[in-house]
Amino acid sequence: MTEQPIHTSDGELKRMIKSCLTYTDLLKFGRVGRPKWRKFRLSSDMKSIEWISRDKGKDTKVEISKISKITFGQKTQKFQRLSRSDVDNRSFSLWYTDREGKSDTLDLVCATDLQYKTWTTTISKLKRRSVPKSIIDSLANTSNNLNLSAGPDLLAASTKHFNKYEQALQDVNVIYRFGSNTWGQLGGKNKMEKSPVLLHIQGSYDINEIDGGWSHSLLLMSDGSLAQMGRKIATGFDHDVSSPVLIDVNLVEGSVTEQASCGRSHNAIGTDDGKVYTWGNNFFGQLGHGDRMDRKTPMIVELKTQVMIRDIACGYDFTCALGDCQLFTWGSGKYGVLGHGDEKDRLSPCLIEDLDSITGMACGGHHVLAWSRKPAELVYSWGLNSSGQLGHGNSKSAFSPRLIPTFSNKHIISVACGAGHSLAVTFTNESSLTYACGSNAFGQLALGQCGQGAKVLTPMAIPSLSTGLRIQEVACGSMHSLARSESGEVFSSGCNAFGQLGLETKDRFLNRFTAITSLKDKNPRAIACGGMHSFVMCPKKWIKDEEVTNCMKCKAVFTFMRRKHHCRNCCLIFCNECSSKRIAILHLKLKGPQRVCEACYSQISGHSSRNSLRG
Repeated sequence: MTEQPIHTSDGELKRMIKSCLTYTDLLKFGRVGRPKWRKFRLSSDMKSIEWISRDKGKDTKVEISKISKITFGQKTQKFQRLSRSDVDNRSFSLWYTDREGKSDTLDLVCATDLQYKTWTTTISKLKRRSVPKSIIDSLANTSNNLNLSAGPDLLAASTKHFNKYEQALQDVNVIYRFGSNTWGQLGGKNKMEKSPVLLHIQGSYDINEIDGGWSHSLLLMSDGSLAQMGRKIATGFDHDVSSPVLIDVNLVEGSVTEQASCGRSHNAIGTDDGKVYTWGNNFFGQLGHGDRMDRKTPMIVELKTQVMIRDIACGYDFTCALGDCQLFTWGSGKYGVLGHGDEKDRLSPCLIEDLDSITGMACGGHHVLAWSRKPAELVYSWGLNSSGQLGHGNSKSAFSPRLIPTFSNKHIISVACGAGHSLAVTFTNESSLTYACGSNAFGQLALGQCGQGAKVLTPMAIPSLSTGLRIQEVACGSMHSLARSESGEVFSSGCNAFGQLGLETKDRFLNRFTAITSLKDKNPRAIACGGMHSFVMCPKKWIKDEEVTNCMKCKAVFTFMRRKHHCRNCCLIFCNECSSKRIAILHLKLKGPQRVCEACYSQISGHSSRNSLRG
């Protein structure tokens, strides 16, 4: 099959070409030997395809002007010599004339469908000279700032055996979960998990971000797809769901979802082109569509000004969006949480006039913290202050932004807000300090006495997180807190009624940040909290045999005859009947056919349905 006209928006085409300007691992078929991984890129002038030759130890290239045609599938002699039907749908050949005037082919296989679309579209468009000049000029300037040189490290890597399966697994994220699962917000059938349990997702899904609401959760995948689980009022489903389900997000053509946030019963996502989409409950106008009608699927939010939104966050019943250092809010105005000087609801985005130069924000139940970098490092807060969560030294609510003196000229690296408490991490002189203020009823601040009425009105450093731990990130649930250190430890404190601290203890609350020992060897990368549940993101690893007694598909008990088999793609454990198929797993650098489960086989071979994601 030869090339066909490809229709893409200018924005999508620009992203594809930019992706090709940096080195990508592609599987190259040759006249002799087995297929080999090589690093390919589009040259900075966008006139040739370059790759690092292991044999020659230097760059080799094919000029795009010398390419006569592109064929898809494995049709050439080089492909037919070692034909691989399992990767035929991601194979293509470039027919070109070499320096000696002879006809030759460059035969390549891409690791993923997205990679295949990116490279074939880019080459086809450049070959036809159908790329708009504005895109060429823009990327020509951009490429000057990209690190396009192979360099000694990259060249050395290409001259080694590249089948680094373990390293490839490290590039994929998985989620450990614990806490309340009353509505399925954790995934799984148990009503609660008191210690970290892996969220089982069959297939090659790489999780980029996760966030929790009061009774639901959102998962953002590396390819921009979105899944949710939990209570129906927040997810838009007809019933509660206890496993991740992919949802259709009708974005503007060429847009990709980059971030996600959960409110109490609504959701917001931000895209790479600066758009915001919302759905869920809309009783207070928290969706920002100018009305109070609920939405079951994501719908774009119209802003009155042309601002590129770069960050979003949801409170209980309101939403914040940050773009061009300006902060927009909408939804419930109770306690002055929208920052406009009153308690009126806003049904569409409204700019907070009193703020500028804002670079980040965090939303709690009914309060907000926002911070700036220039001209000075400052932190503002407003909204409900009944427990001192605003850090102003009193318990009076603020209807408009007010400075928190404690953080003036301190470098903020992480901020989180809960139902009635706030945490902030500052960094100075190669060390970090974690501050807390607000309610300490359940020990969520790990400061002083806890119990009903316990509160801290002015931010104070937390002793149990200030002993050289170098905290990098904090997260707040309604009444509990998590912290992640540079060394990869995760600590928790506060309410533990549903096991949301992840500690194997019967204590219903703790007033000291304590390390979650079961996560010690998991190398955590990120943390997140919902109302009464928690998530920790870690690199993917094989599940140990001793951790599983039943097949993760059919649930049959393993015996001497019914043995355990790992799926080489999702790393879960199955019986022989549920993992009998074999296929190459190119995105994990496995060229030969590998044993995989049925779900992974369907996804890799391209036969899975749109909503087949299951926990």
